[in-house]
Amino acid sequence: MTYEVRPLRLDDAPSVTEIYNAACMAEESTHGFRRWNVNEMKHFLFERHPTFDSYACVHKGAVVGWTAFTRHNVLEGYQHTAEMSLYVQDSFRFKGVGSALAHTLLNRARCLNLHCILAMVCKDMPHVVAFAERKCGFSVAGCLPIVFSHSGKYRDILILEKLVAPLF
Repeated sequence: MTYEVRPLRLDDAPSVTEIYNAACMAEESTHGFRRWNVNEMKHFLFERHPTFDSYACVHKGAVVGWTAFTRHNVLEGYQHTAEMSLYVQDSFRFKGVGSALAHTLLNRARCLNLHCILAMVCKDMPHVVAFAERKCGFSVAGCLPIVFSHSGKYRDILILEKLVAPLF
């Protein structure tokens, strides 16, 4: 399959929201399990604290995945730290979409003057942890045990970290 990875656009918001909501319904998102509407997604990616950078993966004109560096914390001292989000439409998983998106975004980290990239993943999703470690160079920095709850079930959240070498 051939894919085009390009900067995320405002008109991608409906597709991005649909992909995100599917992950929420599958209990794969650490942002929660509530479905977002398109305006909430636009606010998250483009308005609240605009992303450092974001990309869409397109196949035959349709967005099949997306990724973004968003601000981890707005406090001073965190301006060089980003949180990475990456979501792929279920039918396009394990076909190179996640790798293409991750590598495109991570290759921009130095140019964006980032020092630390964080990702939060559910510990009970070993394929996601393995992807982040093996394909993206993340390492486990810590664990928030039984902190994330849905339907009475508590889950551990792993904090993954990738340090970026400075440009100089």
